[in-house]
Amino acid sequence: MLSIRKSGSIAQILREARDVPARVIPYAAATALTRTAKRAQQAIIAEMPQVFDRPTPYTLNSTFVQPASVKTMTARVAVKDWASNNGTLPEDYLLPAVLGGGRKEKRFERNLRYAGLLARGERAVLGQEAPLDAFGNLRRGEMQRILKTDENALYFVGRVKRTRGVWRREGRRLRPVLVFVRRAPQYRARLDFDGIAERTTREFFEAEFRAAAEAIVRRRG
Repeated sequence: MLSIRKSGSIAQILREARDVPARVIPYAAATALTRTAKRAQQAIIAEMPQVFDRPTPYTLNSTFVQPASVKTMTARVAVKDWASNNGTLPEDYLLPAVLGGGRKEKRFERNLRYAGLLARGERAVLGQEAPLDAFGNLRRGEMQRILKTDENALYFVGRVKRTRGVWRREGRRLRPVLVFVRRAPQYRARLDFDGIAERTTREFFEAEFRAAAEAIVRRRG
């Protein structure tokens, strides 16, 4: 997703490190690149609640750091392309928030489609009356009840006036829980990975490089 590498201001710092033994520089630089990437990752996590509405622990834990080595001289902060419990891949919903554009299909949409409730080309978004959890997502267990519309009288899938979706009956009232749309929900770019990496590098790389170099020199005597 974002790379912190031996270039630009980092390369300048290394060129000017005349008080650091040449043999130490590559190892100290690789260590500093990795530590700076970890700082950038923490800055990204800290930014998430500012740009997302109540991000879940799953979202906050959606990145990982690929360490630098003396050979690569590049550390990366990336979005996970795997998911636990067959959930939605973090990269499927986080990347649109970084780059902008349409989000990919979520797990609950696939479930609706497999159940024959969501037509081809349709996507589902939360309705105004959707029962939500503390993170603003559909409450746990609600989707299972929706998928069993043929076994209960609480939910039904259909069109009310001009809106097609999942509706909940409350006496004579019909409350929209999920609304079916014909276009993938669009995200604007909100999480500035590159900007965070640049700020973090300017603030921390030199200090991390100096600390790593001093530690290596001490160990080697």
